[in-house]
Amino acid sequence: MKHTRQGGPASTPVPLARYQEKELMKTSSRKFEITDIAHEKHPFLHRIRALRDVGIEVRAGDLGGFVEAECNLSQEDDDASWIFDDAIAAGAASVDKDSCLRDEAVACDQAYVTQRSTLSGHARAEDSAYIRGSVL
Repeated sequence: MKHTRQGGPASTPVPLARYQEKELMKTSSRKFEITDIAHEKHPFLHRIRALRDVGIEVRAGDLGGFVEAECNLSQEDDDASWIFDDAIAAGAASVDKDSCLRDEAVACDQAYVTQRSTLSGHARAEDSAYIRGSVL
């Protein structure tokens, strides 16, 4: 027997697992999860998936770029930072405070991307780079 949740006589049944997944996405305080989708060249990196809407561009369920660990991208509720496309945050690098990595940009080592910064194209922040309020 297929488990479903019925919302009333006029509604269509929704599979229970899918309903629970949607509810988790709505109520989770976490911004993203790390998926099993590994980077083609660097298998220690994994693609992220939004668990809730982030800023004006990211919707719950959207896939993002790649991280090595959860600490690479802020999980703060009021922070719209995100890693898009095939961008990468690795090592002890951190992206926060409404900043983003786009295209094939990379933040690695101890790089810190903060205060509404955007790295795009093939931009790289390495070593102990501190990127604050900049567009590269």
